[in-house]
Amino acid sequence: MADVIVDEVHSHHHGPAGRLLIATCKAFAVGAGILLILMAAMSLASIVGRTFLGKPILGDYELVQVLCAVAVSMSLPYCQIARGHVIVDFFTTRMPASVNRVLDVAAGLLLAGLAFVVAWRLAIGMVDLKRTGDASMLIGFPTWVAYAPMVLSFVLLGLAALFIARDDLRKGVA
Repeated sequence: MADVIVDEVHSHHHGPAGRLLIATCKAFAVGAGILLILMAAMSLASIVGRTFLGKPILGDYELVQVLCAVAVSMSLPYCQIARGHVIVDFFTTRMPASVNRVLDVAAGLLLAGLAFVVAWRLAIGMVDLKRTGDASMLIGFPTWVAYAPMVLSFVLLGLAALFIARDDLRKGVA
């Protein structure tokens, strides 16, 4: 299954903009994976430090919380571009391909619109948090910093959703 997703994403029939979008989505997904590995390593170090040395990593819960939100948002664009989102087609399985295509395009456009709205609202929140100097309680991590990759991730998700909707419209994929 993963081979099919990767092969589909790597297809060379996309123009330069499509290939750039796919590469950017992949880079964000790799970044998300790196963040998850860092979170796991930090959690392990904190648990070992707490258990054997009586010295956990200060603010590990805060950092895991922030990094988890960033990692999840950074994973979404690749999931969309690879057509990896769960599709519930119980009611549409027996419908004509043209109806499914229209529904897929509409869903892509809806997702794009929602992703751009979330990016916009995250950007407003980020500016407000920076202006007010909001920071985490234990280590004083400036919370606005985590918003920047999330804003970019949701913009990228919106672009990926538009790309897939356009692709569905062009190819007639059901």
